[in-house]
Amino acid sequence: MNPRTLTTSNECVTILHLPNFTLEQVQNLIEQYTEEVGQPFAPEVIESIHKQTAGQPVLVNQFSQILTEELDIPKTKPIDMIHFSEAHAQILEEDNTHLTHLLTNIQRDPRFEKLLMRIMEREDGVIFNLRSDVINELATYGVIARGEDGMCEIINPIYLYCILQTFKATINGLEEEYISEGNRKGFLNYLTPAGHIDMKPLLDNFRDFIGRAGFRILQVPDTPQESVGRHLLLAYLDQFVKIIGGFMHLEVQTGRGRMDIIITHNQRKYIVETKIWRGDNRYQAGKKQLAAYLNTEGVTDGYYIVFDHRENPEQQVETETIDGLTIRSYVIPVLQEMPSGSPINDTRL
Repeated sequence: MNPRTLTTSNECVTILHLPNFTLEQVQNLIEQYTEEVGQPFAPEVIESIHKQTAGQPVLVNQFSQILTEELDIPKTKPIDMIHFSEAHAQILEEDNTHLTHLLTNIQRDPRFEKLLMRIMEREDGVIFNLRSDVINELATYGVIARGEDGMCEIINPIYLYCILQTFKATINGLEEEYISEGNRKGFLNYLTPAGHIDMKPLLDNFRDFIGRAGFRILQVPDTPQESVGRHLLLAYLDQFVKIIGGFMHLEVQTGRGRMDIIITHNQRKYIVETKIWRGDNRYQAGKKQLAAYLNTEGVTDGYYIVFDHRENPEQQVETETIDGLTIRSYVIPVLQEMPSGSPINDTRL
């Protein structure tokens, strides 16, 4: 990307203090590149860059640099969503100075993790109060900001994904339980003959995996109990996606109680929304939210996973048609305590 239109990655210290770009500004910057070089960007790529970065200048610049220089895309070829997915995966996985600095800051104080997890798990949110030193520091680091409703919001989906990856256990001790004994093909069993993802049995198996793991999910290290279901789902899907050569990212800008996991593979998009159980009214409302989101993304099928932490949870699985779209919903019980008399595995997780 022309360095006159975007600050280079070497100037990240200065760019941290710049306001985020609007969608229109990102469009204008990329249009300048197209005028000079002749290589167009698909409109949905520009929109996705802004959605994932929320216009954060360093991240916008990194996306642009990867797409226009590092991926070696012929200048005669338009930049499309397949290229976007490759660039997005590279940003999340590479040794990125900007993200490394950000994540180093949020690991300085255990209170940061507690607050960030609460923002992500609770639909009712956390009031943005700069008199709180924890909120003030995270806002100073550029991790959170005040939302339109006065609540704390995590700045963008890339930060949200990296925060979740930072605080999840590297090894959760349950990896060998992901696949049932009768499944000889492993994760490859969840691909159709045409090479597409068969989401229903993939998520059915995740539900069954939680049952197979039982109280051992309570032993996953360094993971708040209310977050363990989502952490395990992310780890499970992440391993699956890497094996099949797909991409996975998040599409929620605030993390406020709702998290949409987006998987792209073989030119198809799969959407999984996750929440924590907060009552039947919110459970039903979540289905309609997902249907509305699927409609905006041009996807006809969606998957809704709700983790139930009540003392007497009820497992549910149902498939419904909402506004002409198919929603498959799971309510997955999460154990609250180890059953009395259950032995503790000698191999600590």
